[in-house]
Amino acid sequence: MMIVQTRGAAGRQAAEVTMADEQAQRGVVYVAWGKAHVDVARRSAASVKKHNPDLPCVIWCSAGDDTSGFDGSFVIPDGLKRPKTAVLQDSPFQETLFLDNDTIIRADLSPLFGLLQNFDLCGAHVVLWHRPRHLKVWRKELPESFPEINTGVLLYRKNDKTTAFFESWARAFDEAGFRVDQVTFRELLWDADLRFYVLPPQFNKRVFEGSEVIYSDQPKARILHLPILRPQKNGFKRWFSNLIR
Repeated sequence: MMIVQTRGAAGRQAAEVTMADEQAQRGVVYVAWGKAHVDVARRSAASVKKHNPDLPCVIWCSAGDDTSGFDGSFVIPDGLKRPKTAVLQDSPFQETLFLDNDTIIRADLSPLFGLLQNFDLCGAHVVLWHRPRHLKVWRKELPESFPEINTGVLLYRKNDKTTAFFESWARAFDEAGFRVDQVTFRELLWDADLRFYVLPPQFNKRVFEGSEVIYSDQPKARILHLPILRPQKNGFKRWFSNLIR
């Protein structure tokens, strides 16, 4: 075993992460603002561990948050409008799976990481990409056939190209003024000098059809990413959310 202590590009000090040498090469990263979001991220991390017991999970959160259930933590710097866009390049891993907090993992993730042998960055299309809110324009019109990428599940390897891309994304989000980050991600990806791969929808499952509940020959979802998995104030929704495994 070894202790890995990392410092982000902007001088942010990470908590110590204990892991085997070979495991330090890949891991899962979360970004959570507020106790309720840290709690659902912890549930997601537990589902990672259930199917991938040797895969470390770290979280960016506020100082003083309960980070039990994670292998390490970072403190989100003050003044960030959307922390996710500003910290992904500072992952402590060479190969990173970023997950939104409202996710549940249902399978071995090794085949997913295998994509990084040939690609720099991977993500899944927004499922309902035809809706007007997913066709917003920042600086340039793009073909409708190049839809937004859902940035709640991103797989990437650390290199100069992905670091430059994430740094550009952080600046673009601050400049563009959108409340969502996928508009700028889409346009930057169009011009990016990196190898990008579109994940099958089962690795970022956002929508279920009725046939899937009864019977379907479609592949089973590997990563659930559902609104019901977000922090819920309603007691019934919270109960139902906690049933999903």
